[in-house]
Amino acid sequence: MSSRLLRCLLLWLLVMAVPPAFAAPVIVNANFGAVPITCGGDYAYQGTGGCGNQAQDFNSAPGFGWTLSTTHDQDYYGPGLTGPDTAFNPPPFDGLPFTQALFLQSGSAFGRPSASQDVDGFSPGSYTLSFYLGSRYDQYFDGNQTVEALIDGSVIGTWALMSFTPFTQRFATFTVSTGGVHNLEFVGINDSGDHTAFLSGVDIAEGVPEPSTLVLLVTGLLGGVAKFYRR
Repeated sequence: MSSRLLRCLLLWLLVMAVPPAFAAPVIVNANFGAVPITCGGDYAYQGTGGCGNQAQDFNSAPGFGWTLSTTHDQDYYGPGLTGPDTAFNPPPFDGLPFTQALFLQSGSAFGRPSASQDVDGFSPGSYTLSFYLGSRYDQYFDGNQTVEALIDGSVIGTWALMSFTPFTQRFATFTVSTGGVHNLEFVGINDSGDHTAFLSGVDIAEGVPEPSTLVLLVTGLLGGVAKFYRR
């Protein structure tokens, strides 16, 4: 076997060993920063009353992308947005890829706060959801919130937080059997009192083989070719 033919064969093996790339699902406003917070305290609940009661209508703002739940008391409980170092006492934003975050604040009898989005661009297959999640840095109003992530209404991950939990990247894997649009939702499910979690930096990536698996596959193929060439 000529060296030129061997090089061509090796190139073909490498191309075949790498899984094909597809367009990843696109999340609109993944870092919750597309719509500025206009209230003076740099935080606002989803609502329609204006900054007089610390509410802002994010849902109707162009480019916001998400739908925040509205079955809550917009003056005190529910979902909304915050910047860093506000009266909500979110975890530090230092070094993180966002400047605004979603908060999910539960209030007894006010329903579970949520944020959802119809995400387009899926192909049938496996995916990995990632995002940053943390809890309230406050000794009086706690961050003992539990957050669920759902795809099309099915839970794909649950994270129980304690107060003073820094922003930490979380992951959940899931599979869809159809392409197109699928619904992503985050819900704060601890509704026994005042508990707040913070979330931002959301991403969905197509599932691929582990790097170690790919290396072993290519190594095995190259070893087989080398053995054949020595013959």
